[in-house]
Amino acid sequence: MWPLASTVWLTLLSYLRRDTPSVLESVSCRPFLPKVFVDAPPTASHPLIRDATQALDAYLATRFHSEAIDTLSVGAVTSNGVLYEHNFGVLRANETGSAPVDSHSMYRIASVSKMFTVLEGMILEQRGVLSWDDRVDKHLPEFKYTTRGLDPDQSYPSPDEEPITLAQLASHMSGMGRDWPPGTATDWPHSMTGGGPPPTNGLPFPSREAVMQDMPNHPFASVPWDQPIYSNVGIGVLGLALAEADRAASGRETALTHAELLKRDIFDPMGLNGSHFLSTDATKDKIVVGAEDSEYADMDFKNAMNPSGGQYTSLHDLMTIAQSLLNAKHPKSQLSPFSLRKWLRPMHAFEDNWTEVGLVWEIVKTHDSNGRARRLYQKMGNVASYHTAFTVNPTSGYGIVVMIGGSFSDSGELAYDAYEILQPAMDAALAEATADLYAGLWYAPSTNADLKDSYAIINMEEWNLYGEDALSKFGVQGPVVLRETRREEFRVDTGQAGRNGKRHVGCYVYWTILDEWGMRNNATVNAIYFTGSSNERRLHVPSLGVVMKRVSESEFRG
Repeated sequence: MWPLASTVWLTLLSYLRRDTPSVLESVSCRPFLPKVFVDAPPTASHPLIRDATQALDAYLATRFHSEAIDTLSVGAVTSNGVLYEHNFGVLRANETGSAPVDSHSMYRIASVSKMFTVLEGMILEQRGVLSWDDRVDKHLPEFKYTTRGLDPDQSYPSPDEEPITLAQLASHMSGMGRDWPPGTATDWPHSMTGGGPPPTNGLPFPSREAVMQDMPNHPFASVPWDQPIYSNVGIGVLGLALAEADRAASGRETALTHAELLKRDIFDPMGLNGSHFLSTDATKDKIVVGAEDSEYADMDFKNAMNPSGGQYTSLHDLMTIAQSLLNAKHPKSQLSPFSLRKWLRPMHAFEDNWTEVGLVWEIVKTHDSNGRARRLYQKMGNVASYHTAFTVNPTSGYGIVVMIGGSFSDSGELAYDAYEILQPAMDAALAEATADLYAGLWYAPSTNADLKDSYAIINMEEWNLYGEDALSKFGVQGPVVLRETRREEFRVDTGQAGRNGKRHVGCYVYWTILDEWGMRNNATVNAIYFTGSSNERRLHVPSLGVVMKRVSESEFRG
């Protein structure tokens, strides 16, 4: 059995002798395995996954009984199915004899609402209704703001010199403050009463008119595109702009509300039957209510603030969203592969080398069980007794959803702990799947008497191979990295750590060096690809016209 190590190495040995020594060499570089789990992830019945989810279940049961948690719903999914799902507690913690929660129970998701708002923006951009680079006032002519700072003696640029775009709103990079109209902390510094979002600051949820009228009265916290400043009002304005862009494109006289827009483009097409914005007679019997702050279940955030935090949804619905983000070909996905790749990208990196910001995403860079860096794309939401964490790990091919009702507010902690439990199993399963697809000895006898036979070795180990071979033409000896550039397509990446200090960055080379080596037969000389399945798997070297099949060592030596 191939060892479940963490690295795919390629040695493409064209026209070689067969007496290559197999001397192992330890190197520190651990490049990423291919994204096999986008299309073919493991199932819940996989032994590694089953053991991990049993451990996760035991851990969550302990946390549910030890923390101030009234209700807990947790799910883990791949693009093809559910790996884990469990619901703890009852629907109404403020009542006796309440029914237990299930995957369709509805939680307020607070700021996770913002993810749905940006998803709507991605859908509208895909339809040609808008561009993320559009100025906000293109869609909201009444959008006015001041560019001044706090020092009255300084001169400041005009709004035309500091334009606010839809992308800045979606990434919290507009510089706008958090909640407008802001509350007044009248007793500061003795008390912070009056601060925070509505209604805790004593103000009602604002209307569109109230937001727009108040906007020019307060200096922004920062200048646009400088740094992320979390802004509820910014996402609220984004929601209003999306609705107006849709109105103009459709020719309607009046814009749809945010709730109507999302129902048309997200909730209904994706079958999200637990997603809405108000407690009504039709929804009240499925709404989770905490033992404390139960009045939040009945609040109306109104059209201007629904985009930022007014939404209800369920574990089922969030798991469906996660599946659609893991594979754009998922039957319920509303985004093309191009749009999805565009969305799942960082837009600002903090200097801690750990946290980043995307189009609404709160991105954490962490490591898998093999020490490889992973980006977790997440959105957290907290309001009163509702706490939600939504996390997807695109590289590893799975997502985690945590929904809490109760005073324990750190849904992110439970999501991270779930990641720590599941990730080693996903890593090991990916190594197995990668070995099954690519590892082994690939061979093609030469049809030309003047040329030697061709073969390649792809292993999950770290190999050192000697001899005058094709790799030497790249200026390296021994194993090199395979970098996946498309599904089943790879480039030989000569930036392996320790091989050429001037060329590598970690495991990888700079920029266009992947294709600097020239072309033959309309393919770069460092390109390979695979076709077929099972015994019909083939490794193609298009620049040489070579097609290899996988063979045993005895077949090869014979």
